[in-house]
Amino acid sequence: MSNVTIGIASLGRPCLSRTLASLCAIQIPADYRVEIVVADDDRDGAAAARVAAGQPWALPVRVLPVAAGNISLARNACLDAADGEWVAFVDDDEWVEPDWLVRMFAAQVEFGADVVVGPVFPQYPADTPAWLVDANPLFVDWGPRGKRLDTGRSGNVLIRRSLVERLGLRFDPKLGKSGGEDTEFFHRLHLAGAVLVATDDARIYEEVPQARLAPAYIRRRALRSGQSYAQFRLKGGQGRDLAGLLFHLDAAAKCAVAFAAGTALRRLRPGRAFYLEQRGWMNLGKLRQLTGRDLPSMY
Repeated sequence: MSNVTIGIASLGRPCLSRTLASLCAIQIPADYRVEIVVADDDRDGAAAARVAAGQPWALPVRVLPVAAGNISLARNACLDAADGEWVAFVDDDEWVEPDWLVRMFAAQVEFGADVVVGPVFPQYPADTPAWLVDANPLFVDWGPRGKRLDTGRSGNVLIRRSLVERLGLRFDPKLGKSGGEDTEFFHRLHLAGAVLVATDDARIYEEVPQARLAPAYIRRRALRSGQSYAQFRLKGGQGRDLAGLLFHLDAAAKCAVAFAAGTALRRLRPGRAFYLEQRGWMNLGKLRQLTGRDLPSMY
């Protein structure tokens, strides 16, 4: 019998209750025990209060007081508290399909993976304009089932904990307020030889608040994503060598094409235009790495 710890870094938002309820309704893979660990990152203990209000839960739920306001430290607390072979992470504004964990392990077994990254499908407010839903700006497509990856994210992931412990890896607290801590963490796992794969059938859904649909937020998120990608691709440097020059020339070309195409399509296909402009901002984020500036803050 193997243990699986499902970690949730939380500030105690009301949506945490739905996350826990969905996890407590999952199918448990044969020969596995599952526990949930909630890292309470709120200084007033809001997550602990939310967990207590929903008792009793169908699965064991532990609360870890963190109160650091730093998502890296909260996720590291989940890693430190886990004692089994596997750790999964979901966010506290997400809910899972009943077969989510079964499908994650099916992909893990089939592809011999150390890390499995699944899709998170944004659920937009009912009054979201159709063109913006069509653009789907908050969805990240990791590719088809079995695709090899060189990074990942923490919103829907299964990790071989013993490998993380052997390598001594943790989420970087310096990125715990800006974001990008998860892509950097999983890229370090990749560089250490871990097998990272995508799966497209272990579905999780994400509640999208109205504030995240503001163009300024979406631009900032795209900038951060591009700059974070550049950081680990360039190993933390600004990329002023030949490889860095080629990387940034490629980003500049993609940026120009994306903005030009987005402008051309704005009247005919506004959703597609917005998607392309978002890609432009992401490539602009790669160029932003040249300035040496910190990542734009997301938390």
